[in-house]
Amino acid sequence: MSPTRPFQLVIFDMDGTLIAQMLDFHAIRAKLSIPTGKGILEAIEAMAPSRRRAAEDWLVQTELQAAEKARLMPGAAETLASIRDASIKVALLTRNSSQSMRMVIEKFGLQFDLAWSREDGPIKPEPDSVLKACAQLGVGPGQTACVGDFQYDIVAANAAGAVSILITPDQRQKPQFADLADHVITKLSQLPALLGI
Repeated sequence: MSPTRPFQLVIFDMDGTLIAQMLDFHAIRAKLSIPTGKGILEAIEAMAPSRRRAAEDWLVQTELQAAEKARLMPGAAETLASIRDASIKVALLTRNSSQSMRMVIEKFGLQFDLAWSREDGPIKPEPDSVLKACAQLGVGPGQTACVGDFQYDIVAANAAGAVSILITPDQRQKPQFADLADHVITKLSQLPALLGI
């Protein structure tokens, strides 16, 4: 790896980043009576124990159904291969369940140096998982790029001191939080050049 290249680790989000978004978050919120603006997982965590267990079980089944139908985002396989060929480490951090994460990884034969789901500890938007991943893989946050499609991905990356990269396929409808990201791309194939590879 070139000594001038700043990145030694790329951390990806899963849904809407590496795989097409198959989860209907509006339907999930409606089913679980969670208002817009409140995190789904955070709202479930605050429920009474009996209701929380039922909501968690239903959500896992919903995620598994989405994982079964999942398809890779255009350029995902090639982009991951380019990053690996450049000897840059690759990680996956998702708020999804471990079962659906494993299903996606196995379905597409994806390879990561580290892959964590919500069961593995503090979740985005907290920076903890980004910092833990960096520590485990021996890379400083400043040499880490975090790629995601949602505000939580960007907030977690920024709070950890990593470089935040927002992927937003629709150029006409950039999300309001796009200004929080260090970089904005519209497709994964733009990522290698941004990483300097």
